[in-house]
Amino acid sequence: MAPCPQGVMGPRCVVGTTGRMDTQRTPARRREAWLPYLLLTPGLLLLVGMLYPFFLGAYYSLTSYFLQYPHLFRFVWLGNYLKLLQDPLFGTSLRFTLGYAAVAVLVQVVLGLGVALLLNSRIPGRGVLRAMMLMPLMMPPVITALMWKVMMAATKSGILNYLLSFLGVGAINWLGSVDFAAVSILIIDTWGNLPFVSLILLGGLQSLPYEPYEAALVDGASGWGVFRYITLPLLKPFIILAATFRVMDALRIFDVIYATTVGGPADATMNLHMRAFWQAFQWYSMGMGMAYAMVLLVLVFLASLILMGTWRRAAEQTTL
Repeated sequence: MAPCPQGVMGPRCVVGTTGRMDTQRTPARRREAWLPYLLLTPGLLLLVGMLYPFFLGAYYSLTSYFLQYPHLFRFVWLGNYLKLLQDPLFGTSLRFTLGYAAVAVLVQVVLGLGVALLLNSRIPGRGVLRAMMLMPLMMPPVITALMWKVMMAATKSGILNYLLSFLGVGAINWLGSVDFAAVSILIIDTWGNLPFVSLILLGGLQSLPYEPYEAALVDGASGWGVFRYITLPLLKPFIILAATFRVMDALRIFDVIYATTVGGPADATMNLHMRAFWQAFQWYSMGMGMAYAMVLLVLVFLASLILMGTWRRAAEQTTL
């Protein structure tokens, strides 16, 4: 594009200095055009890294792939899922997975709400208690499980049985008994994840408006009435949000079970995630293992979808 003659302006000519500036800015503009794509690259790589295992697992779930006999690889399509539905072990694992998730979430949300109310009240050392609540979150779940495994030793050498002996209670086989294994897993899981629930609910309590409480105070409402008719309805979105995270984790809990009972004794703690591990890496049936994993994925997706819809409706109601 040529510079315009003096006193002449037109669409095909520009001022000479402007032309030089446009020429100088062209590389910078090109870099700016590519910058959004460069910034999106880590996210796209992470997305590919997440989707690739999913599609690979879905692919293997449609095959008869055995790690020991790769030459017998063939497509069975939905054969693994039909075999899975006919397996009584699948029903046992499914019942334990759903039952454990329901009980764990209920216990942890109720206890978390109580701890959040305590930390939100004006008690001495409140700041120290809040800091101490973070300690279980700093520990890896496997380390937490191994620590509790030592404390839950079947003899009186375990600290839990030692403390119970002062109450006249005999030694309990915490992790080796069918009656107490699931309870032991629940105790370990609750200790490690209760701070997470408490912190979410504590943040919710501190974000509630003051006006309803001032009105209730003027009307002479009781403490229980304020909690039931003001605090709980306003805190409902935070409760559902905490329950959503815990449901997803409880349905696919693996590390605590693997580090303590490995699904035993007598399949008393065998959930779908652990069953998928046994099928794929202990019995080398990768096809069946991935079928279990896909069923678990569908359960987690449906549960999170339902709970997030409930959370959205609760959030809309509290903002009206």
